[in-house]
Amino acid sequence: MKNYALFILATFILFATPCAAQVSDDDESLAYRLKKKYPDEWTACVSDVEEYDFEISKGDGNGPVVSAIMTERIQFISLREAAMVQYGEYYDKFSSISKFKQYYKVGNSFSLYKAKPLDKSVTSSDIFYDDSRVKFFNIVLPKMGLGAMVEVEKKINDSKYLTRVMFHSGYAVSEKTIRLKVPSWLQLDIREMNFTGNKVEKKQETEGKKTVYTFTMRDLPPIPSEKNAIPTTYNYPHIIVLVKSFDADGQQHKGFENVGDLYKWYNLLYKKCDNQTASLKTKAAELVKGKSTDIDKVKSIYYWVQDNIRYIAFEDGYAGFVPQTVQDVFKNKYGDCKGMANLLTEMLKLNGFDAHLTWIGTKHIPYDYTVPSLCVDNHCISTLFLGGKTYFLDATEKYGPAGEYAYRIQGKEALIEKGDQYQVIKVPVADKSQNKILTQASFVLQDNILKGHLKITLSGEERTGFHQYFQGLPADRKKEFLQKILEFGNDNLDATNVKTSDLANRELPVVIEGDIDLSNNIIRDDKEVYAGIDFFPRKLSSFTPDEKRVNGYEFNSIYTAEDEIELNIPGYKVKDLPETINQQATDYGFNGSYSQAGSKIVLKKQLTINTGTVKKLILKTGRAS
Repeated sequence: MKNYALFILATFILFATPCAAQVSDDDESLAYRLKKKYPDEWTACVSDVEEYDFEISKGDGNGPVVSAIMTERIQFISLREAAMVQYGEYYDKFSSISKFKQYYKVGNSFSLYKAKPLDKSVTSSDIFYDDSRVKFFNIVLPKMGLGAMVEVEKKINDSKYLTRVMFHSGYAVSEKTIRLKVPSWLQLDIREMNFTGNKVEKKQETEGKKTVYTFTMRDLPPIPSEKNAIPTTYNYPHIIVLVKSFDADGQQHKGFENVGDLYKWYNLLYKKCDNQTASLKTKAAELVKGKSTDIDKVKSIYYWVQDNIRYIAFEDGYAGFVPQTVQDVFKNKYGDCKGMANLLTEMLKLNGFDAHLTWIGTKHIPYDYTVPSLCVDNHCISTLFLGGKTYFLDATEKYGPAGEYAYRIQGKEALIEKGDQYQVIKVPVADKSQNKILTQASFVLQDNILKGHLKITLSGEERTGFHQYFQGLPADRKKEFLQKILEFGNDNLDATNVKTSDLANRELPVVIEGDIDLSNNIIRDDKEVYAGIDFFPRKLSSFTPDEKRVNGYEFNSIYTAEDEIELNIPGYKVKDLPETINQQATDYGFNGSYSQAGSKIVLKKQLTINTGTVKKLILKTGRAS
């Protein structure tokens, strides 16, 4: 998939540029118009034409495949007196770049700039290794209205890796054109995603024996880099390209027309994994020894893989699709999601359980298997059928109890391996009440001293998330961490006598409690005392929006936060209590109320995140509104 990210370089490199180049009046006027439209941008894209042609090539085993030839011409213009833009094109073992050239605009024509592009690996910090690389230019534009252009030619060896084509990018774009030139021997399925509500001009023409599909959008704002943003594929218009079938060597060859075709390819790669389970037998038997029930045996195996196999992301050619062998993962004690799922599945099978390797897409991906494309899946788990129930076991979900599922896979379709057959089952969705932060407290205000006892209970994903962080802390930091949880990051709170539930058991709710001194949290004014007993969940502080926010927020789970706080004020008279509040929306809900009974004030408050997202703006006509 194409990506127009700005790269952070260790060294900022400036190349010699044609500073003496004259900027035409038309280009200067265009730059001022674009600057007015996009005041925060330093550069803009005047035109971006991305074209795909197709040809027959030889794949693995010399069988025919459809290759895609992408050519792109993208023209930039400076909106400042001194600007720089980085433009990059990604490639890997399934693709190659044959042309990558940069030009500067001189008058009304473009002159070739002979500097060579930079080329580097783009393995991110959360991936152990991948084969992705990028060629890129640092394009320096020292004058307002100065233009530059990049020409690219790239071959995607097998069109199954083409998947998505996006209109929007990290740049403001005046006009974006996507063109697909489909030969008569190719049956192509072009899926239009998120076109509704966006102005996309479509045109179909015939050029010789090819049908040309052209899609154009104008006035596209840049995709902003925003924390916890809803993935762009949920809202932004884009195209998914699917090769249904093609004619070669006098016969018709299948592509990805339905989920069955996709499964055949997955299963073909799975069979390339030469599992040798002999080395696992002793450990698999040891893990179930003394366990009286089947579910206890399953848990023992599942939790051992979680706790003893380190997850690393590994994406390298077909190794990014073929699971690592169980013997390698078991020996090395690390693996990616496919390797860990493979090991877990085989250890379960060695003990007679009905377990199956399973492909699935996380919530980061908006598609289901009605879109038979490689962009549907990005994860691998194990599915277990036991006692009439189905268990989806994700070995990468550290401290996740059996029978509970991470929010990221809830509601998603799972593609389950069953030899030459397959099964698609949707992962159950948990109720938001299963993921809860319950805060219970009782305080006494006496002689200007505010003290009490506080208890926090975490269940569901809130409990799992706690374990994933807490269990990885050094022993000398764990006590401090527990204390800070009770203090809610408030310097005016003091927690002592901190106690917890059994933190060695991942299946129990996590309970943290202790004595609290809030005396520094009260304000005295002559004869009046102002006391605050409302605790704000720290996890929400990072979701406070700014006025320039474009995209909605994505939470890590749906959940409920409940507060039950009692304040006893013997000898004091209540002058004023906050009003009751009740706000309910599709994505979230909030209600809170104070009440008084004698000398006691009770606060009850509930916040619910209902859908896992909070939508802010809807994209229309190519721009946020």
